[in-house]
Amino acid sequence: MTPTVESIWENLASQLRNFIRARVRDHSAAEDILQEVFVKIHRKLSTLRAGERVEAWVWRVTRNAITDHFRRTRPNEPLPSNLTSDSEGEFEGPDLSPCVRRFVAELPPTYRDALVLTEWQGLTREQMAKQLGLSISGAKSRVQRARIQLKELLLDCCRFELDRRGNVLEMQPRQKRCDGSC
Repeated sequence: MTPTVESIWENLASQLRNFIRARVRDHSAAEDILQEVFVKIHRKLSTLRAGERVEAWVWRVTRNAITDHFRRTRPNEPLPSNLTSDSEGEFEGPDLSPCVRRFVAELPPTYRDALVLTEWQGLTREQMAKQLGLSISGAKSRVQRARIQLKELLLDCCRFELDRRGNVLEMQPRQKRCDGSC
């Protein structure tokens, strides 16, 4: 069965959005990149070679769109090695990086490794599965469980106030061990 743009959107849009937002701090730019990705998917889906895995192709298109974004916004600077932006975007919320790092470090090693490989090192779940000797469905489950555990740790520690796009506007510690700055 040939996938449609709609089915790709339903299955991958949320993951792609998170992947882009982790690399591009300006959330409106991240949304623009996501839309560019789906325009490219719409235009080029019919040119996909038989046997080529759609999900791997979509992730490649996404990584290329992020690279193009940095080349457009900073044409005279080299691309960052990990594709993270140092620029300040329109959105200025609390920096959750220390919290996320701290709680990722608290995860069991199997889940911590899954998040590090997919979210920070940019491996696809298929690549992670191969590297860790897992089935693809096992790798997907491990990443999903890791995200759930990380979310539970964050929500146990702090109360978050979000805007309509899901950006963190404010965080308040819930427990003494959580000082709000993590």
